[in-house]
Amino acid sequence: MGESESGPHEAARDASSTQQKTPAPDEDASRAQWDDDGGFEPDIPRSTRAPDTEPARSGLFLRGVLDSALPHELGTDDEPERYLVTAVFSRQVSAEERALIEAPSVTAMLAERGYQGVSLKVADRRLEIAHTNLAMLVGGLATEIARVLREIDQQVVAERERRDDERLRWGQAEAARAARVKAEAERVRFE
Repeated sequence: MGESESGPHEAARDASSTQQKTPAPDEDASRAQWDDDGGFEPDIPRSTRAPDTEPARSGLFLRGVLDSALPHELGTDDEPERYLVTAVFSRQVSAEERALIEAPSVTAMLAERGYQGVSLKVADRRLEIAHTNLAMLVGGLATEIARVLREIDQQVVAERERRDDERLRWGQAEAARAARVKAEAERVRFE
């Protein structure tokens, strides 16, 4: 008996079984999600992400500049010297954090460090950096703002821990007081 010849259908099936299947573009788009600042981000499964792309930071920080909010005149002869730059926070900002970020002391500190007129304002999950430009941010302002956010984050965490400790001490004192009152009440005998 001779070798059996395969027809065109069997050859196509054999070739297709050895090829790796890649998701169709529609499948990729369906797994993508809209991010908080209106951009479209593909949903990359955790198992396929490179280890160095895993977010290692916690707390409040800025993810980057929202380039779609920059003035359209940038890169032209009409480019303004200073303008509003919007950056995106890593998460929602608490009222306590917002008050500290927008405090006059932060504006004064930035002025002392050479960034006169620059001010910070929280707008939902965005930080509006007024009276600045990209060159100032690259030249050191971004580092100063990151330092401010780290200090605020540490301050808020320390204050929360202090309040938690205070509540715990109060609860322990209240439990001890209630136990003393109960013990005293139990000494009463109606005999």
